[in-house]
Amino acid sequence: MPRRLGQALMVFGVVGFLSTFCLPMAGTWLSGVELPTFFETTTIALPDGGRLTATMPTQRVQRYDRDGRFQLGWFVAARGGHFAIGLTQDGKFAVCTGRGRDLQLYDFDGRLIENHRPCLANGRPLPAILQPSELVLAGSPLQRVAVAPPPAPSLSAWLLVPYWHPFVAWIFGFAGAVMLKLSSNRAARQPG
Repeated sequence: MPRRLGQALMVFGVVGFLSTFCLPMAGTWLSGVELPTFFETTTIALPDGGRLTATMPTQRVQRYDRDGRFQLGWFVAARGGHFAIGLTQDGKFAVCTGRGRDLQLYDFDGRLIENHRPCLANGRPLPAILQPSELVLAGSPLQRVAVAPPPAPSLSAWLLVPYWHPFVAWIFGFAGAVMLKLSSNRAARQPG
């Protein structure tokens, strides 16, 4: 039994480690799947009572309704770095990337509307939330947003933890390798 569990953990860890780098390439294929929002996640309140989360390891934004139920998720082109989030007064979702300082405007269904304006000077630190005082946009001014509590994770989000961050997947793989080593040592010591 420990040998089978070790093998399963090791395979789970390797697949999880490799998949974390492939998640953003999935595009809209995973839009209906809630990914974990446990670490390096910023959550803001929406005017309708819902919430938006931005999770850095997966470079993903997820929308939740006022009851905390997952509605939709999409990946942003943050180039592997951190990104800040905010809302415009005309009903768009703004993303400012840490690498390249690109400003991306999305609708609330995850469709990219604009991606061309620079945001914040390169020497300026990137905030987690974009407020009107930090970024002045002509045509689409930002509105003040409030930090919201993160939504409670669903069962599917808990099950996808190894696919959420490479380090977590590495721990699963390492635990599986240790279990395999211990079970093989135990089998070698048992008389034939």
